[in-house]
Amino acid sequence: MVKLVLSTLLPDQDITFYHIKIRNVKNSFLGKLSELSSSRILVNVYKVPGYDYYFVVALTYGRDVDKFIKQLMINDYYLRKSKIIKIRVQKLNDLHIIYGLKRTCEFYKLAQDNNVHILLPYIFDRGSRDYMVLGNRENVKTYIEHVKQYYGYNNVEYTLIDAIEEFSLTFLKESLLSIVLDKLTPAERKVLKEAFRTGYFEYPKTAGQYEIGSNLGLSKVTISIHLRKAFRKIVKDFIQLIE
Repeated sequence: MVKLVLSTLLPDQDITFYHIKIRNVKNSFLGKLSELSSSRILVNVYKVPGYDYYFVVALTYGRDVDKFIKQLMINDYYLRKSKIIKIRVQKLNDLHIIYGLKRTCEFYKLAQDNNVHILLPYIFDRGSRDYMVLGNRENVKTYIEHVKQYYGYNNVEYTLIDAIEEFSLTFLKESLLSIVLDKLTPAERKVLKEAFRTGYFEYPKTAGQYEIGSNLGLSKVTISIHLRKAFRKIVKDFIQLIE
C-alpha cells in the first residue's frame, strides 16, 4: 500500500504540520479545569475583528466538571491569570459549553507573532494542551522554541506530521468524537472494543454476548447492560446533533 505523504498536498515543500503537546496549564482557566476534572476540553479561539479581544468557545463532558467550574470561578485566580473578563457556562444534556471573552490570549498570540497557524479546535486532555500547527518550516521551528521558553523546555513535546494517516488520527482525537467518547466508562469502552473485535457487529454475527462475556470474564447480563448503556450515550448525542 502506497503511503500518502501530506506535503504533496501543500503548495510549498517548506510548509509543514507539527503535532505539539504542552504539559503545563500556565495560568489557563480551561487547562486547570481539564486537569482537576480529568476531562478533555475542545477549544476554539477567535480574534474579535477590530478589537483587542479573543472569543473562546469550549466544549467538554466530565463527571466533575460542574464542581470544579464553580470552584475555579469562586477562587478566580485562573480567571484573572487567563485574562478572562466575561464567562458563561451552558449545559446541553451532559455536555458543558463554556463561552469566554479574553483581553489577550498568550497561547494564540505566540502563533500570531511567529506567523504560524493553530488548527482549530485544539484540545486540553487531562491538563495537557494538545494541538497541531501549520506554517513555514523555519517559522514553526522558531515558534516551537518560543513555546518551550514560555511553557518550559521539559513540558513540550512535538513531532512532524507528514503522513495523511497520522494527520487523520490526530485530527479525530481533537474532534467532538473524543468528547462524546469521554462519556463512556472504562468498562463500556472495553466491552465495545471486544464486541467489535469478535464480530458482534457483523452480519451475520460471528460472536454473541455470551462469547464476549467469556473473553472478558463477565456474565452475559453484564455485557448486555454495558452495551445498552454505551449505545444510549452515543445515540443520545447523535440525535441531539441531527434534530
